Amino acid sequence: MILLTGATGRVGRATASALLNAGLSFRVLVRDPAKLTLTDSRIEVITGDLGETQSVQRALEGIERALIVMGNHPDQAVIERQFATLAREAGVAHVVKISSMEASADASAVLPRNHYETEQHIAASGMDWTFLRPNFYMQNMLMYAESIKRTGSFALPLGAALTAMIDTQDVGDVAAAVLSGDGHEGKIYELTGPDLMSFHEVARRLADVIGHNVCYVEQAPEEFRDTLERFIASRWQLDAVCELFAEIAAGSLAYRTGSVHQLLGRAPANIESFAQRYAAIFGGDSG
Repeated sequence: MILLTGATGRVGRATASALLNAGLSFRVLVRDPAKLTLTDSRIEVITGDLGETQSVQRALEGIERALIVMGNHPDQAVIERQFATLAREAGVAHVVKISSMEASADASAVLPRNHYETEQHIAASGMDWTFLRPNFYMQNMLMYAESIKRTGSFALPLGAALTAMIDTQDVGDVAAAVLSGDGHEGKIYELTGPDLMSFHEVARRLADVIGHNVCYVEQAPEEFRDTLERFIASRWQLDAVCELFAEIAAGSLAYRTGSVHQLLGRAPANIESFAQRYAAIFGGDSG
């Protein structure tokens, strides 16, 4: 039996969809079942909090493989490591963790450093493991959809940095393939999209699909922080995001890999297919 955490988020939901498409049954641990958009008799739902020991223990009963994925949070490292420890105690054989392409022994930003240290905790547990390290998500652009729709522009403090951004559906498809397949033990897969692009190119390619002009504005880091501060109450979250974006601006994501093609036997989705899927949200014509 497979257990998914984060099934109401983009990557977890994509993983669940891929498992269903493969004809597999699985269990999910969710805090609010009403947010679980997939309904299928093959999904066993356990209601509980990822940070609550009894909920996790109940969800892990009889589980052989588990996916760890959660959003950025001050307690993310503690919660994920506790989950891994409980998984080992429950007899889970294989843990798959959604990490970060920037996770490394010399990571300085708090988010990738936490991911790396959690990876090390899992690796030392004695369980089999696989770490998936995705690039910048294409779905992050949805945060700027209203600005693109209203003003034909979006602003980020990333300068001329390059990134091979990836569709979260591809990350979910890879996670499902690893959870349901063999030969992935002890592997780290860096996941990228097919094209290394500046955000100026991202804007041009979005515009070609949605049918109206899109301009990328190279925002000053201080202005970005001031803008973000109006929407993020947590000082920890604000500092972590700004720190991470500074590393991206410095080139931390400026490479691509062939891992998605290797694992799925097909090319990863490009920015055009993403834009077509969300064209209406960006103010374009989805037809």
